[in-house]
Amino acid sequence: MVTAETAVTMPAVAIVLILVLSGVSAGVTQLRVADAARVAARAAAIGETDLTGPALRAAGEVELSVSTEGGLTCVSASRAVPGPLGAAGVYARSRACAWTEPGPP
Repeated sequence: MVTAETAVTMPAVAIVLILVLSGVSAGVTQLRVADAARVAARAAAIGETDLTGPALRAAGEVELSVSTEGGLTCVSASRAVPGPLGAAGVYARSRACAWTEPGPP
């Protein structure tokens, strides 16, 4: 009796474990994408042209877009979440802004 019950519950336990680990992975990816957006926004605000280097070190391969709004330089970053959630089309997105530093006179 115990063997049959275990055989029935083990797939359910495995599915729940996969879903929990996918959720944790999505949360970690969101934090890394937020860090990449923040680092890239600071780099863009001081006038650096290479934003992919700092973002790559912070979060791996991310897509960046830069916009200037008044005195702010804003960077939007996005990356697909790894694992089953990424296969379902879930993306981690973040936006960070920094005050634009004045250029040389």
